[in-house]
Amino acid sequence: MKLNVIDAAKHAKDLWMKQDPRDEEDESDVQAEVVEIEEQLIEWMANKLGIPPSDKDGGYPLEVHFMAEKLAEMPIDKALELVKTNYAYHDHDNNFRHEYRMEVKSVLEAFGEGEDPEKEDPDNLILLRYWAVIFHWWSPYPEVRSVTDPYDETDTTVETWRVWVLGTIWVAISAFVNQFFSVRLPAISLDASVCQLLLYPCGRFLQYVLPDWGFSFRGRRYTLNPGVWSQKEQLLATIMVSCAAGTPYITSNIITQALPSFYNQDWAANYGYQFVFMLVTQMMGFGMAGLLKRVAVYPVKAMWPSLLPTLAVNKALLAPNRKESINGWKISRYTFFMIMFVVSFLYFWVPNYLMNFLQTFNWMTWIAPNNADLAIVTGSIGGLGFNPIPTFDWNQATANLAPITLPLYTSITGFCGSLFGGLVILALYYSNNSWTGYIPINSNRLFDNKGKAFNVTRILTNYRFDREKYLAYSTPYYSAGNLVLYSAFFAVYTFSFVYTTLMDWRAMRDAIVDTAKAIRYIHRSNYHGRVDPYSRYMKKHKEVPDWWFYLTMLIMFVLAIVLVEVWPVDTPVWSIVFVMGLVAVFIVPFTVFVSYTATSLSLNVLAELIIGYALPGRFMALNLIKALSVQIAQQAENYTSDQKLTHYAHLPPRSIFWLQIWATLVNGVVCLGVIQFQLGLENLCDADNKLKFTCPSETTFFTASVAWGVIGPKKMFNKYPVMKWMFLFGAGAGLFFYVVQVTLPKFLAKWWPKHAEKIDYYRRKCLYFNPLIFVVGIIDGWAPYNLTYKVGGLYLAILFNGYIKGRYLAWWRKYAYVMEAAIVTGIALSGIIIFFSVQYNPKDLDWWGNNVIGDGVDGSGIPPNKKIPEDPGFFGPDSSQW
Repeated sequence: MKLNVIDAAKHAKDLWMKQDPRDEEDESDVQAEVVEIEEQLIEWMANKLGIPPSDKDGGYPLEVHFMAEKLAEMPIDKALELVKTNYAYHDHDNNFRHEYRMEVKSVLEAFGEGEDPEKEDPDNLILLRYWAVIFHWWSPYPEVRSVTDPYDETDTTVETWRVWVLGTIWVAISAFVNQFFSVRLPAISLDASVCQLLLYPCGRFLQYVLPDWGFSFRGRRYTLNPGVWSQKEQLLATIMVSCAAGTPYITSNIITQALPSFYNQDWAANYGYQFVFMLVTQMMGFGMAGLLKRVAVYPVKAMWPSLLPTLAVNKALLAPNRKESINGWKISRYTFFMIMFVVSFLYFWVPNYLMNFLQTFNWMTWIAPNNADLAIVTGSIGGLGFNPIPTFDWNQATANLAPITLPLYTSITGFCGSLFGGLVILALYYSNNSWTGYIPINSNRLFDNKGKAFNVTRILTNYRFDREKYLAYSTPYYSAGNLVLYSAFFAVYTFSFVYTTLMDWRAMRDAIVDTAKAIRYIHRSNYHGRVDPYSRYMKKHKEVPDWWFYLTMLIMFVLAIVLVEVWPVDTPVWSIVFVMGLVAVFIVPFTVFVSYTATSLSLNVLAELIIGYALPGRFMALNLIKALSVQIAQQAENYTSDQKLTHYAHLPPRSIFWLQIWATLVNGVVCLGVIQFQLGLENLCDADNKLKFTCPSETTFFTASVAWGVIGPKKMFNKYPVMKWMFLFGAGAGLFFYVVQVTLPKFLAKWWPKHAEKIDYYRRKCLYFNPLIFVVGIIDGWAPYNLTYKVGGLYLAILFNGYIKGRYLAWWRKYAYVMEAAIVTGIALSGIIIFFSVQYNPKDLDWWGNNVIGDGVDGSGIPPNKKIPEDPGFFGPDSSQW
């Protein structure tokens, strides 16, 4: 039922009149009191939702009236059932706020078994109904409520030609920018939030300038100007652009294959090879997304914190702006967005060009510029970044930690993981464990036994491992940072599988059962049995049949066979089947994890390890299978996240399917074109590249292919035996934390029932520590990154998601996501202009503020802690032990 504000208020008043217990003898008195009750109800609902009245007329927006109406309709017995069910459902949900949990718990405890609910305290009754309508008609998360509506606006344009044209244009632009700057450290990206700002004036421009020329066919109007550029059109176009938020993973394959500084394979620059490779890796993941809908789209707990800023900006741009006072702030979202965008755009010139010391504020190394130990511990360039004030640049501070998007417990836990990893790195380095003292502490490169960058071409013959050359040269060595990173990677796979499966086995079981039923009952709705409000609204749209996903996967599987048979990639066909099986095992727990925490996991290291054992010495096979495994999983997650956006915004699922297929194709084609240009740039991927085009991801990709592809895991594990035990450690740790956080509290509550409430309190506190996020913090914090890229983000997370969100929730809900998106937008556009105006043809500013960061050993190169012995002239074991 579509309601405007007046209809909602009138309908709610009628309902309250029907529920009045008195007889109708004095109708005028009843009417007067009913109106007063209705006004109190709306004000009470607005206060609970944290929505202030309009400064213009004192009224409230439609969502308040809508929820007040549903509260008036809600029977007590149904409310009690809904609240009990949802309270149990959110038992292990860290995103459900603690104060809300306590309020719901106290309300439920007030209703005794077998007692008449109508005799309960009126305050408890209205709270019970309130939580029932929150669960049944909106969302228990204030973050989600701040960017979504509890009703569906049906009288609006959705999938128009404007969406396809504008979306395609901005997909191409963002793909160009993102690919061009992907080789920079830190990268600059033109993400979906940036393009939202730019899509808005484009859509409005077409709305105002184009004439309404068209025709009608079968009752539908086709016109050059469909009318007002709507929120749904804007969001559909934004979802298209979100496909270009990340560059195709195979760009690392192509750059490392083609560049002379890596493998120097000329044939890898062939566009036909690149196109088929891109198509297979980018599209095959869609086939896996059919299963993921059931674990990461329809469930309420799968809230996807990473999507909420996109919805916030969409609402800021196109939702009607109300004049309201939020903690004394009266500015609209859009005005606030524009102010922060301009400030960010102008300020980024300061740390990125005018005063570089503000970007890399390695001030502690200035105390003693040539002190290697000081630079190792506190340095931001070659050191570990143990610096309490490492930067004044938002882009650098938040490179590895999204302070507003991520839940606070995720930010803190991940940072603690990085901090712990840094301490382990220091211990390894200064103890010279595994010869790490002879090479840079936090490099993501491989080194030979003389401390120089490992030259893989010296151990290859016809791109295959040559044992004689290998014995005459050197075995490769990892830095301390890389050792810790890879050890954490090995642990995270078994850890994530065991821990996530145990914690969320019900959701995974239900998904598998639902998938089996969908195959058996092919005509049954995907929303069968779903009672959450978003699923109920989506039932009116045509669904994406599961066979569409499976057909896409089959076509891409055939193309994958063509890829390995036509081009000399040295990869057997059976390995493609293996990859699909590997992804199928891990994709469900990985997607559940990212939908809860906004923290992604990747199969890259596990895939290269298994293929390294199965096909020793064949680095091309390893790189191709690695790209397939990563992209199948990543694209499946991307499609699933876009489906969740669709779910939140009540958009047609079939529109998203075709729009994303097209956008992914455009993104891939443009990125491949940019690569052709990048391969011709001078000194691309060199460590001392003046434009910061040092290719951190590509370098890591290359060193991994050498270690686990050319050399092989057997030799690497013989040299670093502790790493192979990390798989067992991860599985054991996953089981341990499940027992501590779930099994043990249940046992203690049964053993000491008098202390059950206190035990439950500490159990919930304990659940805020997600050990998997801790391990991921180790992985994403080092080699080549360091704490410089997280410390500032932690401060911002505590400020916004701790202090402000805790004390000024209404302000946070209205402005926080908008502010983050505005700052990122300003940085991206400023970075593009700075690069092409003063960096591409260098116009450097030569002064102390730009030179000081590189004057000491932190910038010029920290000497190793250990000197290479003069006799025998190298470190490590001799060739007989390689």
